[in-house]
Amino acid sequence: MALSTWLATLVPFARIVEEAEIEELFAAAANGELWDSGDGTTPIKPIREDPEVYELRRTALSKKLRFYHGEPAELPTKLVFLHRHIKVDNESQQHEIEYAAKRYLAGRASGWG
Repeated sequence: MALSTWLATLVPFARIVEEAEIEELFAAAANGELWDSGDGTTPIKPIREDPEVYELRRTALSKKLRFYHGEPAELPTKLVFLHRHIKVDNESQQHEIEYAAKRYLAGRASGWG
């Protein structure tokens, strides 16, 4: 996974800071503290309706980090982590989104178990 590899290349202090920022982003999403501002700076964006997948966005140094999660109705108090990656371009990002959607559908089919 390119994101994990990139994080591993950071000096320890920088890696700890980035990992903490990522955790804070997920905590804010889980607490309902994020909203789609409709522009490129939005930290959360709904990207699919069926299945319903959300993208969390963070720019770290020169990297555009993307994290995908679902909020299935059958797990009303949970975020389901689906995938993460470093955005390279729009074409490759679409493949990453499709991968996240497939993971959501597989999770739903298995009852999230």
